[in-house]
Amino acid sequence: MWATDERAPAATTPTPAAPSAPSVVTVHRPGDAERRMIRPAPAPAEPDEVLIIASRLKDFVKAKADYNTSADVMEALSDIVRDATLQAIDHARSEGRRTVMARDFRLR
Repeated sequence: MWATDERAPAATTPTPAAPSAPSVVTVHRPGDAERRMIRPAPAPAEPDEVLIIASRLKDFVKAKADYNTSADVMEALSDIVRDATLQAIDHARSEGRRTVMARDFRLR
């Protein structure tokens, strides 16, 4: 049996850039040299998903009051949580912190 030396290619194929990375656009103009313009990455969309665990909330309501819970309650509570969280972020920022803490969620 003969062993053969094999090596990986020196140049690797570039991996595609992450979606949040800035995009590079090459602009061709007649008579001009090739020009590259770097555009900033688009801002990530604010997540608008439900933040409340439905089964836990339904179990809580059932245990406390023997009531059922409508499906649209999760969206309404998620909106309340988002608003309270945005206020807590502002409070943490006003105190010079980059960590949101329980004390930032003040009941008003």
